[in-house]
Amino acid sequence: MDIGLLATLSAVVATVALSFRYRADIVSFTSLMILVLAGVYEVGEALSFLISPAVIVLFGSMVLSGVIADSGLLDRLARYVSIKARHIAVASLLLYFVAGVASGFVSDVAIVLAMAVLISDVARRLGAPPAAYVMPLAFAVALGGRLTMVGNAGNVILLDIYQSTTGERLSIFAFTLPAFLALAISIPLLLLISFYARRFVPQLSTAVKFVVALAEVGEALDGKSRKEVEKAYRVKILSKDRFLLKYSVVLIKITAGDIPSLMASKDLRLTPLGNNKGEDTEFLIVTPRSRLVGKTLSLEQIHKVFPVSIIGVVPSGPIQSLETYTFRPGDEILVMGDEKEIERLAAFYRLERSKTLVRAFNPRLAASGLGGLFAAVALSQFMPAPQAFIIGTFIALLGGGRAVERLYQYVSWETLVYVGSFLAIGNAAAKIDLLKPITPLLNVQEYLFVIGLLFTNTLGLIPSAVLIGPYLTTKEALMTYVLATIPTLLPQAHPAIYIVYREYGLSLKNFLKISIPATAATALATATAIYLLF
Repeated sequence: MDIGLLATLSAVVATVALSFRYRADIVSFTSLMILVLAGVYEVGEALSFLISPAVIVLFGSMVLSGVIADSGLLDRLARYVSIKARHIAVASLLLYFVAGVASGFVSDVAIVLAMAVLISDVARRLGAPPAAYVMPLAFAVALGGRLTMVGNAGNVILLDIYQSTTGERLSIFAFTLPAFLALAISIPLLLLISFYARRFVPQLSTAVKFVVALAEVGEALDGKSRKEVEKAYRVKILSKDRFLLKYSVVLIKITAGDIPSLMASKDLRLTPLGNNKGEDTEFLIVTPRSRLVGKTLSLEQIHKVFPVSIIGVVPSGPIQSLETYTFRPGDEILVMGDEKEIERLAAFYRLERSKTLVRAFNPRLAASGLGGLFAAVALSQFMPAPQAFIIGTFIALLGGGRAVERLYQYVSWETLVYVGSFLAIGNAAAKIDLLKPITPLLNVQEYLFVIGLLFTNTLGLIPSAVLIGPYLTTKEALMTYVLATIPTLLPQAHPAIYIVYREYGLSLKNFLKISIPATAATALATATAIYLLF
C-alpha cells in the first residue's frame, strides 16, 4: 500500500478515535505532522490550513459571540422572558425559541449557560426537576446552529468547502427558511419531551445562590405592598414595612441570576456600597483564614480601602443589614470593579474567588458586539466571509475595556487548531476518495439525510463536515446535509448538550431516554419542513 494512502487513512482514523479521549488539537496536529513526514504535504502547505478561510470565520464568530455574551445581554433577555411568562411551559417555549434563534449567531455554550440558570430556577420553584427542562434547551440550541452557515463549526467548514469546490458563493442565510421552520415545529415537541422526562431525571441540579443586597425603591413602586413587589420582581424583601415608599432603601434577597437586571432597573435598583462602576463582577468566598472573619463592613470598609463596590453578600446566618453583618467562613461577598483590583482585594483579605458567573449588563459592550455581528452578516453578502468577519471583529472590539482585555479568552484556540488540522487531513482524504464506497448513497437525498444524521452524532460536527463536504457539489445536497445535522443523540455530539449532561447528573441511560425520542421528533420535524417548502 502507498505510504501516503496509509498515512492519510491512519490520520483520519486516529484523529476521530482519539479526539474523544485526548485533546483534539494535539491529536489532529500530530496527525497532520505525520502526513508531512509521509510526504503528503509540504510543511508550509500543511500549516496554511491553520489560517484557512473557515478558521478565520470561526475565529471572528468566536470573538463576536464572546463580546455579546460578556455584555450580559443574553442573561438580561432570558430573565425578561422568564418574568413575563408565569408558567414553566410558556417560559420554556419562549426560552427554547430565543435560544434556538440566537444560536444561529452566538456561541451555543454561552446561550446554554445564560438560560439554563433561569429555567432551573423556575422549575425548582414549581417542584420540577430542572434537568427535564434544561436538556431540551440544549437540544434547541443544537438545532438552532443550522439557521445560518456560521451557526456552528460544521457549517462554517461546509461553507468554505462548498465555495472552494464549486466556485459558487453562498449566502450564510442560504438555508435559514427550512431550518427556521424545522426549529419552530421542533420546539413544542421538545416541550412535550420535557414533560415526559420529569418522570425519571434526577432532582440533582446546580444550587441556587441567593444574595442579600440593598435596593432603592423607584417612584413607580411608591405605595405598593411588599407582597405585590415580591411577586412582580421575584425578590424577598427583608425589611418589615408592609408598603414601600419611593426613594427608600430596602434589604432584599435575590438569586444571583437576577442581579444584572436589578442593577439596571429604575423601579427597584440595586444600590451597592461604594461608587465604583467597574466592568467585572465576582463572588469572593470568606475562607477560615480570611481577615474578614468576625468583622463587619462597617468596621472593615473594604469598598473604601479598595476601588470596588459591594453589591451584596451570601450570608450563612441571619442578616439585618449589610454593614452590620458579621462574616463567617463560607460566606460570600459580591463585588464589582476592575478585575485586577478584585484580585488584589482577594489576596489581601485571603478570599477565594468563586466560579459562579455574574454578568452585569454592559450597554456599550452589547452595542459593539451586536454592531460587529450585524456588520459581519451584512458584509458577508457582498464580500468573502473571512474579510466580513474580520471587520465585524474590529467593530466588536470598539467596546474597549473588557472586550479587548479578554480577546484571548473569547477564542477556543484548541478548536481552531483542531479545525485547521482536520481540514488538511480531510483534504488528503478527499484526494484518495476515502468515502468512495458510500458515494452513490450521497447522491440520494433520503440516504444523504440519514448519513448526515449518523455521522454528526458519531464522528461529530467537524469531522463529518470535513469528510462529506467535498462530495456536496450541489446546493440541494448541501441543504439536505446541513438540515441533517441534528447532533442530539449522544452527549458528546454537541458541546452545549455535553455540558448539561455532566452538570445535571444524568446517567447515560436516562440521557438516551430523552435523546432518542428528541432526535426522532426533530428529524421528523425537519423532514416535514423540507416537504412543506420543497
